[in-house]
Amino acid sequence: MSLSNIVCIIAYDGSKFCGFSHQNHTDGLLSVADFFELTLQKIGIKTHIIGSGRTDKNVHATNQVINFHAHLFMSLEKMQKLLNDRLYPFILIKQIFIADSSFHARFSAKVRFYRYIFTQEEILPFYNAYIAKVKHGDITLLQTALCEFIGTHDFTLFKKNGSETKDSIRTILKTHIFPAKIHNIPCFVVHIGANGFLRSQVRIMLKACFEFSLGRITLQNLRRQIQNDVTLETNLCVRELAPACGLYLHRILYK
Repeated sequence: MSLSNIVCIIAYDGSKFCGFSHQNHTDGLLSVADFFELTLQKIGIKTHIIGSGRTDKNVHATNQVINFHAHLFMSLEKMQKLLNDRLYPFILIKQIFIADSSFHARFSAKVRFYRYIFTQEEILPFYNAYIAKVKHGDITLLQTALCEFIGTHDFTLFKKNGSETKDSIRTILKTHIFPAKIHNIPCFVVHIGANGFLRSQVRIMLKACFEFSLGRITLQNLRRQIQNDVTLETNLCVRELAPACGLYLHRILYK
């Protein structure tokens, strides 16, 4: 019996994991991939999963795409139920299907979308893991800063230190910010789409936008950092990260 290429669209609570991918130093937390693979083993499937992208600790996903290869000895409906019963309450398989053998969750992806939910309001403790409390200035200034990222750039100055990625060129296709009420909390949501993202890139981009909206950096400083101007003074280069809890891997588009 040949192996089937099984694809799942999943949502997960990033506050319960050390990140999506396996890590050696986890403070006792499993990664999403580790937990999913252990759950597969419980129903008799020993394999490794491939994700469309990595997410950091405390970053969530509403539509992460994974695939894995396995012998299909039960219906997909039964597999989904067996897995969801065991993944609950931290991961949910929203959809499951068989793909062509050439499909690869990461390398076949063309566009990735993230959303970032934030507020300046007081948040009830049980929402703190899902909405970022962030100090910011005027929303029109935030949108102005976000628009600066659209296009193809070398994002070396917007990736986390220690990133092993050699190619730092990415294309930002879309940025948008809009108001929303979430659990009756007045929030704003940033929507960002790109052909790919570097490690922690979205969070550094957002931190830079927040700093600009507060008047702590100028638009010229931001542009120079986007242009990868290595002569930019260290104190004018934003390297901090926006809180992880507000970030969601929202959607993946394939060819």
